[in-house]
Amino acid sequence: MSLRSLAIGVLLLGVMASVAAASAQKDLDSAAKSGKVAFVVVTDQGTAGSDQATDMAKQAAKQVKKSTVVMLDRSDPANADLIAKYRLAGAPVPLILVAARNGVLAGGLPAAQATADKLAAMVPSPKKAEALLALQSGKAVMLAISRKGMAKQADARSACALACGQLQDRCTTVHIDMDDPAETEFLTSMKVNMASTDPVTLVINAQGQVAGTYNGAPDATLLVQAATKKVGGCCPSTVQNPNASCAPPKK
Repeated sequence: MSLRSLAIGVLLLGVMASVAAASAQKDLDSAAKSGKVAFVVVTDQGTAGSDQATDMAKQAAKQVKKSTVVMLDRSDPANADLIAKYRLAGAPVPLILVAARNGVLAGGLPAAQATADKLAAMVPSPKKAEALLALQSGKAVMLAISRKGMAKQADARSACALACGQLQDRCTTVHIDMDDPAETEFLTSMKVNMASTDPVTLVINAQGQVAGTYNGAPDATLLVQAATKKVGGCCPSTVQNPNASCAPPKK
C-alpha cells in the first residue's frame, strides 16, 4: 500500500469515527426536533450492566408515546461537550437520563436505582418542560396560572409581562391553563390551589427556587423582587424538587 493510500485510509477512518461519535448529539437534536422524549443511556468503556440499562430504557420508552432511546458513550472524546454540559464526568454509570420533548434534561437515575416506571414518570408535562428550558438558560420563570373566564386573568398576565420586560432577557413567562389535564400533576406538585377563583402566579428564580406565590393581579415590582431573590433557609422548594423539606428522612 502506498503512503498516499494509507493516508487516505486513515483520514476516512477518522471521518467515520467522528460521524459515529457525533451520533449522540445528533440523535438528541433529532429527537427534540421531532418532539420526542429521549431516554439517554450513559455508559463508559467496559461499563458493566450497559445492556440491562439499555433494555430498561427501551421498556420506559414503550410506556411513553413518541419517545426514543439514545446511547451516550462517556469515553468517546467527541461526547466531551455533552458530558461537560450535563456534568457527567464523575457520575455513576450506567446512568439513564430523561430529555423532554423540547430537548431539556428533565432528570435521571443510576441504572441500579431506576425502573422503567420511574423513568417514564420523569417525563415532564409540556409546561414544566418549557419552564425547565428557561431555567437551564439561566432565566427566572413566572408561571401565570389561570382558567378561562377569570376576571383578573388579563391583569395577572400583564403584570408578568411588565415584570419580565423590566428583567429584559433574564425572565420568561409560562402561561398555564388550570383546566389542562396534562398540567394537573405539575400544578399540584407546585402546591397550586386548583380550586382558586383568581389567577395564581408563581415566581421561580434562576436557581430554580420557588421565590413567591401571588393570587389575583400581582404587583409587577413584587414579581421582579421575587425573581431576583435567592431563597435561603433549609431545603427551599424547587421546580425539580417541590416537596423539599427540612425534616429528617423517614426510616
